Amino acid sequence: MHGENFGYGKDMASDRMTQAIATLERAVTGLEQELGRLMTTPAPESSSSMDEGAARQALQSLDLLINELKGRTSG
Repeated sequence: MHGENFGYGKDMASDRMTQAIATLERAVTGLEQELGRLMTTPAPESSSSMDEGAARQALQSLDLLINELKGRTSG
């Protein structure tokens, strides 16, 4: 009796995971665009400097996480 709704719950979890992945992808795209804008815009001398390498690594890490999550939802 407990197993009869299992497929439905699995489908809902997969849908939520797909939605979460799409949200992460939009966030990464926005961060990439912002990073590109910041790199081309001269910063005022009074502002703190950004660690571009760390920012790129963070974005790459998010990209890897998104790809890993996509692999889990497609199987």
